[in-house]
Amino acid sequence: MKVCIISGSARPNNNTLRVAKAISSYFDSSKIIDFQEYDLPNFNQEMLVPGKETLFQTKMIHTLDEADLVFVLTPEYNWFPTAEIINTIHQLANNEYKHIFDNKVIATIGVSAGRGGRMPAVQLVSVFNKIISFFKLSSMVSPSAYEVQEVTRCIDEHGQLLDNKQFNAGFSEYVSYSLKVARKMAF
Repeated sequence: MKVCIISGSARPNNNTLRVAKAISSYFDSSKIIDFQEYDLPNFNQEMLVPGKETLFQTKMIHTLDEADLVFVLTPEYNWFPTAEIINTIHQLANNEYKHIFDNKVIATIGVSAGRGGRMPAVQLVSVFNKIISFFKLSSMVSPSAYEVQEVTRCIDEHGQLLDNKQFNAGFSEYVSYSLKVARKMAF
């Protein structure tokens, strides 16, 4: 099972990367796309051109294309996903790149240092379902969106779960659930 984890915050030392590292620890082999390296042009400036991508863009596209299970993590900014996540979708949800969304399960996670995170995860479910439907792809979005709240009290900067039995149980359950769905789908 090839797992891609998109850590969708471009801020230095962000909490989303903590969650990505924690998810990665559940798998023997997974790849994190760290948006601290993000360099996609804004959608209104220029479009990505296949074969002319930067190193970060090539890595992201290749990793997404190979993945069977994709975790898309975004912090909640004013009840929305990050501008980088939204711009990435704008740049890649087209005929040239639609293949990277095919034959996989996509699991969405909202991240918050406080009590938020639910809204962007749910919004991404709708957007990814629309992409799958529009392009008639053989993929699915996990029926369960997840939010990681009070992340700094639950996961350290290395991705280690802290001593919070209730959080740890729920977190492990979501990662296991996402893997179970991906195995059942086995495109």
